[in-house]
Amino acid sequence: MINTEKDGKESNRDYALRVIRENIIKLELKPGFMISEQDIADELKLSRTPVHEALQELARTKIIEILPQRGSLVSHINMTLVDEAVFMRATIEAAVTEQAAQMATEKDIQELQENVNLQIFYHSSGNLDKIMELDNQFHEMMYRITNKMQCHFMVKTMNIHYDRFRELRMHSSATESVIEEHRLILEAIKNKDGEKAKQILLGHLNKHYADEKDVRKKYPEYFA
Repeated sequence: MINTEKDGKESNRDYALRVIRENIIKLELKPGFMISEQDIADELKLSRTPVHEALQELARTKIIEILPQRGSLVSHINMTLVDEAVFMRATIEAAVTEQAAQMATEKDIQELQENVNLQIFYHSSGNLDKIMELDNQFHEMMYRITNKMQCHFMVKTMNIHYDRFRELRMHSSATESVIEEHRLILEAIKNKDGEKAKQILLGHLNKHYADEKDVRKKYPEYFA
């Protein structure tokens, strides 16, 4: 498991939740893996209580299955839950992106451009983890521009199912098209064309349908 330092503002529960969640998304904790509360607590230098609370929170999203007397199982990828996560994200983020095209300042556009430039740079060096991080930041900026961070929190909570699929897809197919779609969204925002930005975003998020077959073929053991 990859451990990161605790943010000074985080509670022990939030710290445990963030680290476990990130490891599930990054597939360090693979589908079907049994999680030991005590092992996680020892690794994070916490008591079992915040780890238990974090796992209970993740169980509510169905990414963790609590097995009485046995422990916590990392759920296999369920495409029905992936579809639902994409539906929720696409519904909210399409509206947010359309609005961002009208509200973005020159500073916002500059930051989005820098983000896309970095995606291109890290693609040239084959750093997929950094591209994924920048991808997430690019979309989060839309929520920041429109002051919709509570919406972002809701989407992020549900999006854990889609994020695991995205992680697999990133290692299964070319990333050029993903970066190009970000560039096209940015161009639409520069032109204040909210409708075009929204339509590109919808196509961008729904690409998982086209890629599902290839991802399943490469990682069949990860799927329900």
